[in-house]
Amino acid sequence: MKNRTRLILSILIWSLFVSSANAVAGVVAIVNKANTYADKKTIGRLYTLEIKAWPDGSRAILYESSSESVRNEFCNTYTGKSADIIETDLAKAVFVGRSKPHKIFKSDADIVEEVSKEKDAVGYVNESSLKDSVRAVR
Repeated sequence: MKNRTRLILSILIWSLFVSSANAVAGVVAIVNKANTYADKKTIGRLYTLEIKAWPDGSRAILYESSSESVRNEFCNTYTGKSADIIETDLAKAVFVGRSKPHKIFKSDADIVEEVSKEKDAVGYVNESSLKDSVRAVR
C-alpha cells in the first residue's frame, strides 16, 4: 500500500511538472501589424461575443486553433472562461444569427499567415510560432 501511494504521488507530481512546463511555452493572441488598438481585454471581449468590432468600428475576424490544449489555454488566459463555455456561447449565437462561425485552422503557421494578410483578423498561437509578420498581444 505504501508503494502504491508513492507511485500515485509521483505520478501527480510529474503531471504537475509537465503541465507547468507546457504553460511556460504559452499561448498568445496575435493581430495584424496594422492593428494598433488591440489589447488583451478587447480580444477577450471579442471571443466572449461581448463586442463584434474593434474600437475603430471595423468588424473583427476571429480565427481559432483546432488544438484543444491551445484553445483551452487561450480561453482561460484571455476570457477567463473555459473553451467549452466559449464554444457553447458561439454555437448559440450562430444558431440565432447573432454571429458567424469562427474559421478553425489546423496549424499555427496557417493562423499566422492569415492574420498577417487580414487587417481586422485576430487569432492565437503557441508563442513559439510567432513571426515578425504579426503582432503579439499579451
